[in-house]
Amino acid sequence: MAALVVAGGLVVSRCGQERLKEAGIDPGGLPARGREAVLPAKSEERLPSKKRAESAAALAKIKFSLDEIRPDGLRGPDDGLVTVSYEFCAPNDEATLAEVRRIAPGVAIHVGSKGRIGCGDDQALCIGSTHGPDWREELMGLAELGYVVEIRECFFE
Repeated sequence: MAALVVAGGLVVSRCGQERLKEAGIDPGGLPARGREAVLPAKSEERLPSKKRAESAAALAKIKFSLDEIRPDGLRGPDDGLVTVSYEFCAPNDEATLAEVRRIAPGVAIHVGSKGRIGCGDDQALCIGSTHGPDWREELMGLAELGYVVEIRECFFE
């Protein structure tokens, strides 16, 4: 069978008719020219969904340690647990800010503020927190956005 791994999938050519059938794909239903299909690579099948979702690029945008934060969003000693606030810049337009709110409804958006992160004149300062059980998914969702360059811990001084 001729095969080539491309973009995390297995591209199977005409020679791979049996593999297509095993995957539940009818080779006869594919276009006559090229008859190719993309099948999931074996390594993707074994990765836990949480690890797949947390890409290295998104994690690199987060400029503070997530290892110290508990699953409930708190960090610190048992007698002094606190949430972690973070800040990032987003383009100041309605569609973008609506997307930010959809991913992380608790994020406060401050148009015209630069914050310590130094948002530009065409950006809004966004401040979020690890408060709540979905903090990690929200933070990673924000970090995955192409227009979010970095996310820093926010200190209210």
